[in-house]
Amino acid sequence: MMEELAHHILDVARNSLEAGATRVEIIVEEDPAGDLVRFSVVDNGSGIPPYVQRHLTNPFFTTKSGKKVGLGLPFLQAAVERCSGDLEIKSEVGRGTKVTATFPYYCWDRPPLGDMPRTIVSLLAGNGHLNLCYHHIFQGQSFKLDTAEIRSRLKGIPLDTPEVLLWLRQYVEENLDILFGGGDYEVARRAG
Repeated sequence: MMEELAHHILDVARNSLEAGATRVEIIVEEDPAGDLVRFSVVDNGSGIPPYVQRHLTNPFFTTKSGKKVGLGLPFLQAAVERCSGDLEIKSEVGRGTKVTATFPYYCWDRPPLGDMPRTIVSLLAGNGHLNLCYHHIFQGQSFKLDTAEIRSRLKGIPLDTPEVLLWLRQYVEENLDILFGGGDYEVARRAG
């Protein structure tokens, strides 16, 4: 069972990479006043054929060879249902996929957001070629990270070198601290 929304985001984004995506966009929106937490993962991968889309939340269906079950999306669906939220999957073969999960902000059963800096770094480790855009919106304020912009400033240094990954993690943490009003991002994320 995935205990944080960041784990679900990582799982969906890894599915994007397996589908051949070269660009992944992660959007996280938190609006306590509107009682809303929503995340979307959008990719330019191969897309999902309609006959597969009908089975995406069935834990006993997977397209991955060597696996008998596919639990990522079924776990996400269960988390959404526990909170009376919404899960929407839109995909077009050859164009990509968008997965959006919406939760009430104040639902006791909603998993906390979790460690987004680690999620971002995990996606880039071994995937330095990936164009990743992470956009986090909290109470109308936002932080955006675009690896294409960072890559242009690195002048040939790969994104997935350990020093760059460490810097990226710290950069995301610091900017999320600022986004959350100077508070400690990690404490806020664990509180959900």
